[in-house]
Amino acid sequence: MHKLNNKTIVTIGVLIILGGIFLLFSNYFTEKKEAAYEKVSIALSTEKEDNTPQNIEKEEEEVIKEPNPAYNTGEYLGILDIPKINLNRGFYDKNSEVNNVSHNVTFLEPSNYPDEKNGNVILVAHSGSSYLGYFKHLYQLVLGDMAYITYKGHRYEYKLVNIYNETKDGDVTIYRNKNKQTLTLITCTKDSDTQQTIYILELQNID
Repeated sequence: MHKLNNKTIVTIGVLIILGGIFLLFSNYFTEKKEAAYEKVSIALSTEKEDNTPQNIEKEEEEVIKEPNPAYNTGEYLGILDIPKINLNRGFYDKNSEVNNVSHNVTFLEPSNYPDEKNGNVILVAHSGSSYLGYFKHLYQLVLGDMAYITYKGHRYEYKLVNIYNETKDGDVTIYRNKNKQTLTLITCTKDSDTQQTIYILELQNID
């Protein structure tokens, strides 16, 4: 039986190390591929409710307590329910004339429907103090909190897995795992005129 010389041992060692490095980088790039991103356009920059003087806010609340009925009619496409912040609000289909952030929680155009495999439901709303601030309490959510969408007789259960801010410039980059069905909620960042906050939730169950 021949003994391996030092040169052979070193060569084998180098090959083992290179193989390990290759596996590490392979896993890294696989994770990056899964955590893909997409850009969507969004118009939240016109929201000024948080900067309105306090006396004017009170006057608006007294005069207008509910949205104009003309923008709160018809059949909802789905219902968004977040028990932690007592949010239960319907949203309309993409093509509905009342699917508008100036009047309702908005089902953004690039969205998939809740039952689409590996799709992304994107809902947008204001966070100000007026009646349009449907997402004003989203800032209270933490990772692990649950949200639900009722759609076509089924209840979709989502868990919050990521929260991050971006500059409010008309575009939002959505970072999500494209191998999973997700729900993305977007609103203006609390106490900021220049930032918007993105909440990424992943589907856990369908009832």
